[in-house]
Formats: sequence, structure tokens, C-alpha cells
Amino acid sequence: MKRDYLGDSYDAVKRMWQGMFADLAPLYAEPRFIQENLRAEFTLLTGIPMLLDKTKGVFSILNDPDTGIRLPGERNQSEGRTHIAIDTIATQLKRGPLCVITFDQSDYRNNGMKRNQQRRAKMQALAEKGLHSFYYVSHAPFLFAAPDLHSFLRIRTILRTAGIPEWRLESISKDELGSGKSSY
Repeated sequence: MKRDYLGDSYDAVKRMWQGMFADLAPLYAEPRFIQENLRAEFTLLTGIPMLLDKTKGVFSILNDPDTGIRLPGERNQSEGRTHIAIDTIATQLKRGPLCVITFDQSDYRNNGMKRNQQRRAKMQALAEKGLHSFYYVSHAPFLFAAPDLHSFLRIRTILRTAGIPEWRLESISKDELGSGKSSY
């Protein structure tokens, strides 16, 4: 996160996620995406503390890259503060969180895929790893990934109970998954 972005409307959405998950699985921010000199201000603004190595109990992770998630199979899979790879999200889910929420406004224009197709490709890549996911689609899009179907359904219920319209939640269908893959 760059100082220029701190306090924009995307941070209001992050604070909304923090509030929704506070009682069930508190949200912690992956610190590598937030400059060290901005972490205290980020936490004050969003209510989301930095993820520590020894987080206890039920928790969730927020990834806040400047741009978003790399497309699966993309040659340049480098990561930094701007991007994260699907494999990294899958690894995070192995740490035991209820979910991993990742800001994703990436739009790869030179690959022939529309944004919704790119989102589907990312969800498909997670499904192939046995993981479940959906997107919150708005001006501030976020990918929600879960380690199992039960967690996936709990997360969707949290958002729906808070009043998020179903049409804002984009999933892939069982038909798109093929046989033997995770559902949703």
C-alpha cells in the first residue's frame, strides 16, 4: 500500500470486512503488502491489525496488494507489494484461517480475456487445488477463498446476512469445474 492510497474508499470496504468478521474469525492483514511506516495508520483506519506468526484461534487473512492477483499460468509470477499469486493464497489457507480475502483490481488486457473471465480463471485455479472461492464484485473487487465447503458457506452467509446482494457474489459453477474438483 502506498501512502497516496491510504484513506481511499477501498479502505472503507476493508473496514466493512473487518466488522463482518470480527466476532467469528478476526481479520489480520498480511504485512508484506503494507509499508512498515503505514502499518499503524492502516490499522487505525481499517481496524485490521497486522498478521503475526503466532495468531491463535480462528482468524482470517487480508491480502492488500496494490494491484491484485496474478493470472494462473502467467509467465511473470513475481510478487511484491503490487501482486500476489494463486499459489501464495493456497499456501496461506494451509495456515488454518477461516478465509483469505484478497483485493484484486487487476485487469490483464493483452491476454484476450475479459475481467469476468480472468476472475473465473483464478477461481478455477483455486478449485483445482481443492479450495473454494468467490468474488465480491464492485468498484473494489475482492476474492474470498476458503479451505473447505463449510467455511465457504459460512463466509457467504456472513456477507449475505450483512446485506450484500447475491448478485455481487460471483462464483464458478459445478459445470465449469469439471469432474472431481471442489464444488462452487
